[in-house]
Amino acid sequence: MGSGLILIIFFAILLIVMFSGAPVFAALGTAGIVGILAFLGPRHIGQIGMTAYTYGTSYNQIILPMFVMMSELLSKGQIAEDIYAVLNRVVGKFKGGLAIATTLACTIFAALCGSSPATAASIGRISIQEMIKRGYSPDFAVGTVAASGTLGIMIPPSITFCFYGILTETSIIKLLMAGIVPGIILSAMIIIFIIIRVRINPKHLNWTPETTEAPKDASDIDIATAREIAAEAKRLADEEAAPKEQTGTVKITQRKEPTFLTILPALILIFVVLGSMYFGFATPMEAAGYGVIGALLITVFQRRITLKILSEVLSGSARTGAMMIFMIICGFILTYCISYLGIAQGISDAISKSGLNKYVVLALLYLLWIILGALIDPGSVIILTIPFLFKPLVDLGFNPIWIGVVTVMGSQIGMISPPVGLNLFVLKANTDVEMKYIMRGAVPYVVLFIVALVLFTVFPGIALFLPDLMF
Repeated sequence: MGSGLILIIFFAILLIVMFSGAPVFAALGTAGIVGILAFLGPRHIGQIGMTAYTYGTSYNQIILPMFVMMSELLSKGQIAEDIYAVLNRVVGKFKGGLAIATTLACTIFAALCGSSPATAASIGRISIQEMIKRGYSPDFAVGTVAASGTLGIMIPPSITFCFYGILTETSIIKLLMAGIVPGIILSAMIIIFIIIRVRINPKHLNWTPETTEAPKDASDIDIATAREIAAEAKRLADEEAAPKEQTGTVKITQRKEPTFLTILPALILIFVVLGSMYFGFATPMEAAGYGVIGALLITVFQRRITLKILSEVLSGSARTGAMMIFMIICGFILTYCISYLGIAQGISDAISKSGLNKYVVLALLYLLWIILGALIDPGSVIILTIPFLFKPLVDLGFNPIWIGVVTVMGSQIGMISPPVGLNLFVLKANTDVEMKYIMRGAVPYVVLFIVALVLFTVFPGIALFLPDLMF
């Protein structure tokens, strides 16, 4: 049986299992086990247990749940809200300032979080409502958050880069450092784009609903109705001003207005985590540990954590971390089968014999990553495609670190691509904005990100600059 037919069978199994509603790791494991039994024989079945033990007990796997725990602590501790509030006071007075503050807040929180959906949800919950209340059009507000939220998988500590590094045995430190400059450039491009848009089309800042009810004539409002309206407004104002109480015995007072000193510990934590890796003081696992300890100390000293919240953080981190480890184990089972059958080498030979320019091949793979990024999470995109494509791309002369950056960038574009981009549905679940505005707002940023992807392709040194300085 030819490699092409075997490859089709593998993809058919993956699609059937995924569309049946099973998790991605189940699809990967099923494809790998079926491939071993059907094409390699029962004598290779022991490799499944060896793979599960080797990668399930590897110290590298601790990186993923620890970065997840760091993200959970800071998210539950409302650090994102503080960052947004402080930046809003600094740049909010400028034209388009709320959108700029949103982008900067997403950039900073991305360096604490490592997850795109978490960044979009944390910042989006507060910023979208605030922007619409100030007259920003819903599509402009939501599109800005959707695009800025994707920085969570580019700027370290990126969980997606950890997936790629573990799967390809590439230096995780180099991969994380490679995401810093592209992430900052993407953030700068979004901010410049915002400034240009609000100057060209000021309507983005002076939005009125498309359908509004005709105002009533003054004669239609009687005195009783006016009094009722005034009484209701006073009641709502009194409720807003009164201290909030939780059901139970614990009173929760209104939070103080955050200042720069409030978010300073979080900014220091970014430099501790990234700086310790860059200067060689810590391995990625040790840096992740610093991040967890730092996040815990911040939330404790700022009184942002309770036993209930800590329990939720621990259980959520364990659940998400276990799922990630299962994905890696199942991905390696599939990789073993693919490598033993020589499928990756067959793809590489087919590409070299096709006569296609390597950048044409790369463009086709960009399209594949964008489509997959719109359907599944970035980590799953890495595990589904890299076992097949890593060796062919390296054989074509592309740098392994750079391949990781453009793969993540392709997934970023997919996450905000209508109609099924993951971040679009995350924002829909966290806001009251209609889906038509969310999709319409994402389109300009999809174009902007494609321009950025071309830029990173033409100038690979953008991604390789920091890793090259390290070694």
